[in-house]
Amino acid sequence: MAIDQKYCEVSQPLDDWVPSSIQVRILEGVAAGLSSGRLSRELHLSSKTIDYHVRVMSDKLQAPNRVALVSRAFVLQILRTDTWPPRIAPEAMD
Repeated sequence: MAIDQKYCEVSQPLDDWVPSSIQVRILEGVAAGLSSGRLSRELHLSSKTIDYHVRVMSDKLQAPNRVALVSRAFVLQILRTDTWPPRIAPEAMD
């Protein structure tokens, strides 16, 4: 099975990206497996707003879907690996 190299490397530097407080909560929810509908109810936002932020984060991390977004966030140490439900690493926030 061949691996598509475009999904193996992040070509843009991520040093300047700091997730906003709402992106932090959305990313934690996505990592916990919550749907846009459930996140929208819990965060009191529309599901379109949730999807927008997921798309923005996916574009920034060059992830083609939610699973890849969460995986990339773990690999880049944006999400901590020692907690459940997943939490953002303190150093990934401003």
